[in-house]
Amino acid sequence: MSVTVNFPASLSHLAGQSVIVRESVSNVGQLIQALERLAPGMAKELDDPLYNIAINEELLLHSVDSRPVNDGDVVEIIPSIAGG
Repeated sequence: MSVTVNFPASLSHLAGQSVIVRESVSNVGQLIQALERLAPGMAKELDDPLYNIAINEELLLHSVDSRPVNDGDVVEIIPSIAGG
């Protein structure tokens, strides 16, 4: 299995701009656990509501941890943008 995860600049200090997870993961929750093993501290950062997750350009809004992840998927970590 191979899942590419792209990070914003605000998280690049933990894992660079992107990382390829080569572990068998079936959902976003397991992917975050794998990222934590590759980049300690990443799970805590991703628990912040500041960050959103998209898979193959589809923004995940509900039940994020249980969303399936498939071989070849591209996952984007996207910081929220606030404005007024």
